[in-house]
Amino acid sequence: MQIRQLECFRALMLSGTMTRAAEELGITQPAVSGTIAGLEKEIGFTLFSRQGGRLIPTEEAHLFFNEVSRSLSAMESMERAVAEIREGKRGSLSIAAYPSISIALLPRILSLFMACRPDIRINLVSRSSYVVKELVSTQQFDLAIAELPTDHPLDRMEKFSYRCDCILPTDHPLASREVITTQDLDGLPFISLFRDHTTHHQLARAFSASGSKWNVVAEVQYFASVCELVAAGCGVGLADPVVSSPFTGEVVRRRFEPAVSYEIGLLHPDRPSRSVIADEFIALVRQHLAQLLSH
Repeated sequence: MQIRQLECFRALMLSGTMTRAAEELGITQPAVSGTIAGLEKEIGFTLFSRQGGRLIPTEEAHLFFNEVSRSLSAMESMERAVAEIREGKRGSLSIAAYPSISIALLPRILSLFMACRPDIRINLVSRSSYVVKELVSTQQFDLAIAELPTDHPLDRMEKFSYRCDCILPTDHPLASREVITTQDLDGLPFISLFRDHTTHHQLARAFSASGSKWNVVAEVQYFASVCELVAAGCGVGLADPVVSSPFTGEVVRRRFEPAVSYEIGLLHPDRPSRSVIADEFIALVRQHLAQLLSH
């Protein structure tokens, strides 16, 4: 039996006439008649009898219709699944990312991605950048996002570099300036990331080079914590334009000189190919991160 024969039979059962079945299928009435005749010959029993010019389904046709309906529904469901898989709307996505980007930015990108893909399953693991770099080698993740530097192979990594801003309380005397320098911050209370962070080392060199005093009153792990402490008036600090943007509504951002860079990397596992879902999500992440490069 061919799918077209079963579809023709179903259409005839539901419509009741050759004419309407032909219209629904977009074929001629003789084509419907010939298809049904061929199906009857193949299955070995009569499906319709004519009474007063009308087609009347036989008892066998009603029994057969139940089976045909289930089979075609299953086939159509499979075809929809195939289309969704092909279009990247069904499947799973596993991501390993460092905590700061997992708090706000990554969930926002994921929400956009999931909006038109209700049947995908997301697995987001948040670990320190050091652990993320190790996790990507396990081949269990479609994408890993970590702060740089890293020893991940360059041919499987995309780097995004951003310039950090100085952030100040809204009522700070320096808030009226367009550019803030290390000399401007000489001796002022400063909220910094921990000493193992790349921005900490850059700031230490910048203050030392200018002969200014870097008065660190607090060291924290995340940029979000820097933003909250600055907003509370505990000091000034530095923030990147990527993970910090959701937390800078209550502070003033100003260009900082000399430039202090913040780099993150999209780390790809060593696989011969990726799923359609993974490719489309990585493209969306890349698009959002690239938009911030003009900052």
